Amino acid sequence: MNKKCISMIAAACIMTSTAYASDFYRGGDITELNYIESLGGKYYDAAGNERDALDILSEAGMNMARVRLTNSPGKGHGDGTYYLPAGFQDEADCLKLAKRAKEHGMAIQFTFNYSDYWSNGMRQIIPADWVEQIRTDTGYDIEDADFLNSMTEEQRADIIARLETIVYDYTKDIMKKLQAQGTVPEYVSLGNEIRGGMLFPFANTYDASMNRGRMELVFDEDVAKDDIHCPEDWDSLAKFINAGYRAVKEVAPETGVIIHLDDGSKVGAFTWWLDKFDAAGGKYDIIGASYYPSWSGNTIETCVDFCNEISEKYGKDIMIMETGFNWSPTIKNGSGGQLVDIDAYKDVFPPTQEGHYGYMKALFEGLRSVRNDRVLGALYWDPLMIHVENDKGENLSGWAYRETDDGVEPNIVENTTLFDFDGRAIRSLDAYSEDMAANTVKVITPQYDKNGALMGAETKKTDKRNVNKGEYFWDGVSLHGLK
Repeated sequence: MNKKCISMIAAACIMTSTAYASDFYRGGDITELNYIESLGGKYYDAAGNERDALDILSEAGMNMARVRLTNSPGKGHGDGTYYLPAGFQDEADCLKLAKRAKEHGMAIQFTFNYSDYWSNGMRQIIPADWVEQIRTDTGYDIEDADFLNSMTEEQRADIIARLETIVYDYTKDIMKKLQAQGTVPEYVSLGNEIRGGMLFPFANTYDASMNRGRMELVFDEDVAKDDIHCPEDWDSLAKFINAGYRAVKEVAPETGVIIHLDDGSKVGAFTWWLDKFDAAGGKYDIIGASYYPSWSGNTIETCVDFCNEISEKYGKDIMIMETGFNWSPTIKNGSGGQLVDIDAYKDVFPPTQEGHYGYMKALFEGLRSVRNDRVLGALYWDPLMIHVENDKGENLSGWAYRETDDGVEPNIVENTTLFDFDGRAIRSLDAYSEDMAANTVKVITPQYDKNGALMGAETKKTDKRNVNKGEYFWDGVSLHGLK
């Protein structure tokens, strides 16, 4: 390798600027891992050897872990009917998960749910600790429907200002703790699937009603006259998001901040939302989208078209924050799971392990085809929430617990995980390893002495998408500049 050739490489590398991603992220949500293990759940590789789940996933090519922080889960902190188990998905648990992921060489996508319970486009329940803080400081009970429906504009403005401060303080505190343990996330998402807004009823994206029982948006015949009114308030939503954005950037300026919406693959849903949010002055770096064929009814090809159009319109990269597919038509007990087949895929990707593998392989290939490498990657949900049962065959691993008797609900995603009902890795992990193998190249990084003289070059492996952004690779015999 001659110095002239290395110098040409160095010049090209210096001129190159890459956005956030250095790799295409083949990721997955690991938030349920400690919970499943606490129930006795075990994971096995394809050969049947019991192993650490993250060893299996990382070796297969999973290079990003999503960790979802739920403020204070536990009994009484759910939606009035169900709750999440205490001691998991909270601060201590998520810090452990982030550290465990980093030890396995994974990048981290860290999600702030800003709730004690599942949050999505229809449900964004204010954390109980925040409710109590406002009650203590002001006397306002923002869980009380009668107060919420009768509060004055001055009271509402006061509460919004306090929530803005709480979001900032909470986000910054968690970011500093992540930084202290050496696990600063590559990406942070502020809220989870916030199409309907967040911290209901103070930052809704459309005028809506929320029922008193489960604190969930309701429509049409489900609306009752004493429901909680949720006025459209994009300005407050922007205030809350910007408070979180500021907190993240003050701790970790290089961390990319994601806005995460559901209904991925539906252009109109995103342009409506993003136009409104931009007009309100909202700040974000990356567009996050959940894409499930089951719920969207759309194919991968439609999702690719969506990514091309949305990324070009807004000049932002896209992260597929959630995706999933069923490898069995039912969960273990024979009842239906969360995801169902769509007509377009019944003969293409049937609900079998082979069909699931085909979906994952096609998804990676499709997302890589998006123009200008605008898709950062795809995070699978949920790869690890496997079926766990006791010696009587009774299910232990459910999506939530009942307030009435603390009984566990069925595990409605156990037929979509990356492990089968017995905890054994399914073939779909080959889609991860095949994508990694097909798209890994060697790149050269010039090395200089203290006087700036070129000493040589370091060769390392990276994703092929970096080559497309102006880096170079060495095939072991000769150097090639690729643009």
